[in-house]
Amino acid sequence: MRTKWRALFIAGVMALMMALLVGCAGAGEKLPVTPPDDTDKTSEYGELSIEDVKVNIDQYKHYTFAEIEPVFSKPEKAEELTYTYDTDKIKIEGNIVTPLKRTDEVVNVRAESEHFNVIFRVEVEVIRYSGDNAPMETFFDTSRFSGQIVSLAEKCRAINEDTTLFIGDSFMDDYFIGEYMQTYAADKEVMHAGISSTTSYHWEAVFEDIIGDTAPKNIVLHIGTNNFYDARDGVEFTEASLTRLMMYLHTTYPTSSIWWFNITQRTDTSFAEEVSETNDYMAEWCARYDWITCVDTCSKITAGMLRDGIHPKTENYKVFTDALAEAGCEIVTK
Repeated sequence: MRTKWRALFIAGVMALMMALLVGCAGAGEKLPVTPPDDTDKTSEYGELSIEDVKVNIDQYKHYTFAEIEPVFSKPEKAEELTYTYDTDKIKIEGNIVTPLKRTDEVVNVRAESEHFNVIFRVEVEVIRYSGDNAPMETFFDTSRFSGQIVSLAEKCRAINEDTTLFIGDSFMDDYFIGEYMQTYAADKEVMHAGISSTTSYHWEAVFEDIIGDTAPKNIVLHIGTNNFYDARDGVEFTEASLTRLMMYLHTTYPTSSIWWFNITQRTDTSFAEEVSETNDYMAEWCARYDWITCVDTCSKITAGMLRDGIHPKTENYKVFTDALAEAGCEIVTK
């Protein structure tokens, strides 16, 4: 009996040793790896992402545009994309989206190439100046300016392809800039057509009524201050309106160069921070395009240069025209 247990013990020890030897022998070996699926190109080509974009169109078919900005996680693997969408309400050429019809819409767009395939959205928003679907109707109301609009439209019938047109708020109104223009514009193809108390919203609604069919050489604006001090508007909405207005001007008069004097600070500093934030944003926004230039006059105007805490004294309008020239604006002489 003792011999039998001894034999079983020896057999067990030998089996355990064999198992340990086999385990040690296999410890240095790599486990088999499942080969990657050939259809999964993420590791080789990276990923593509595209943010949703938004475009606007108004009741007169003035429209904005948006740039599609594909982001490839591996830029060296970037590929040309094809965009497909099931609607005739937008158009995509190159990477530029424009709206075609005056209907609110969200369009799914597929961007694809040999190795990439993603979907993003294009939102079309109609800007309505009046009616039940115009929540900001009071901002766009131009009825109190109707007489000036008619008068300036008649004046602007003299615009030609050499004209530099100054438009916008009271800074460009004849009451404030008229005396300076008598000298400055005497030998230049220059015209001014500003309206006191107007905001960028007002100009969104009436710019074409005033400028007319002929594209000026340059369109120069001072606009935005009344968005804050009169309309009590916020930064986000003001920036949206300003960029809409600039794009409306560009898509309506594509041959015109656009120049925007940034918003002048007032001695009343109630909205000083909002003005600074908007000026910073617009400087960055304008720098993206070759058809518009942000002209920094805000940093050059001091409180002592203002006649009433808001508008420049007549002699200090030279700061604006000098800055415009320094920014590269070419004014045609008569």
